[in-house]
Amino acid sequence: MNRKEKIDELVKQNEKQLDSHRQFYKIHFDDYGMDFAFQWLLGSSRHGGCEIGEAFYTAAQITDPNSWSEEWVKTAERVEIKAKKAESAGHKVSAREFYLRAANYYRMAMMSMSPLGSRITTTEKARSCMKKASQLFDPVIESISIPFENRELPGYFIKANKDGRKSKTLIAVGGGETYAEDMYFHIAPSALIRGYNFLTVDIPGQGHTPSQGLYFRPDTEVPIKAIVDYALCRPEVDPEYIAAYGISAGGYFVPRAAAHDHRIKACIANYGITDFRKILAAMAFNYRMVETVVWRWNTSTDNWKTLIDRNEDYIFNPKDIICPVLLIISAGEYKNPVVKAMQHEFIEALPNSNKKMIVGSFEEGAGTHCYGENTGLVSSLLFDWLDEIFS
Repeated sequence: MNRKEKIDELVKQNEKQLDSHRQFYKIHFDDYGMDFAFQWLLGSSRHGGCEIGEAFYTAAQITDPNSWSEEWVKTAERVEIKAKKAESAGHKVSAREFYLRAANYYRMAMMSMSPLGSRITTTEKARSCMKKASQLFDPVIESISIPFENRELPGYFIKANKDGRKSKTLIAVGGGETYAEDMYFHIAPSALIRGYNFLTVDIPGQGHTPSQGLYFRPDTEVPIKAIVDYALCRPEVDPEYIAAYGISAGGYFVPRAAAHDHRIKACIANYGITDFRKILAAMAFNYRMVETVVWRWNTSTDNWKTLIDRNEDYIFNPKDIICPVLLIISAGEYKNPVVKAMQHEFIEALPNSNKKMIVGSFEEGAGTHCYGENTGLVSSLLFDWLDEIFS
C-alpha cells in the first residue's frame, strides 16, 4: 500500500468514526495518540518548543506509554540543567531557550500520565521552567492570575510593545486537554511579531484547574468574560481590536463566548463546535484520553457515554455571533460527515458578512487536528485575515 492509499484508508476510517487525534501520515510512532503528540511537539519548534535533534533522540528511546513519560522527563531535566548553567553564566538568550524547551518537554511527559499523582509534580516543573523563561524576555512574559469564583485562573500576558502603547490583542483559548503554556507554543510568538498583545488563560477544566474544583462548564461566556474584563483593564489593550481564538474544544468555548460578549471584535475557531454532544458521540477514545477528559468534566471513567450525556447543554447558536468570524478545519477532520456538516451549519448561520471558512489540505501539512504540525500556516491564515478585519 503506497502513502496515498494509506491516507485514503485512514480517511475512510475517520468518516465512519471520528478520532480527532488520528494521524494520516506517520512520523515515528505506530500508535496514533503518541504520533499525534509527537507531531504537535515538532510543530512547536517554530515557537521554541523543541529542537529536532532532542525530539528525535527522545522518541527513539520510547517503546510504550510508560517510557514516553519517563523519557520526556529525562530530556526535560537535561535541558533544564543546561538552562540553569546558562543563566548562572549570564547567557540570557541561551537560558531562555533552554527553559522554554524544558517546559515543553515536561508538558510532553504529561500526555501519558494520569491526571493526578506524578502529573501534578510534572505540571509544577513545566510551569516553573516556563516562568523562569518568561523573566528572560524583553518585555517579560507576565504570569497572571485572574480571580474567578473565589479561585484563580492562571495564564500569561505579553505586551506587543515595550512602551506599552495600545495595541491589538489576541486572546487564545485552548481545548479539552490543554494548558495555557500550550497556547504560547502554538501561536504567541507569531502574534507578537505582528504587533499583537497576547493573552492566554486556563479556563475552568483546563490546565490543573480541576484539582481546584473547577471543571468544564457549558456557559463558557462566564469565565471568558472574566478574561475580557482583565484585558480591558490593561492600558496596552485597545478595546476596539480584541480578537478571541479557540482551538479544538476551544472552537466551542470561544464562539459561544463571542455570541454573548460583543466586546470580542473578531472570533477565530480552529475546529468549530456548535454542539459538543454530537462531536463526542462520533468520537473514539483511547484509555488515557478518556481518563483525562472525564477528570476535566468531573464525571466517571466507568462509562465514557456518561460524558456525552454531560454535554447536553454544550450548545449555542452561531446566529448570535455578530462579529467577523474565521473558521479553520483540517483536511482529515473535514472528511467526517458530522464535523463537515457542523462546519457548514456554523458558517452559514453567521449573520456578519465578514466570515470565512478555510479547509486545510494534506499537501500543505494541514491534515490533522488544528494544524498542530504546521503552526506557521495557521499563524499566517489567522493573522492575515485578522489584519484585514482590523485594518
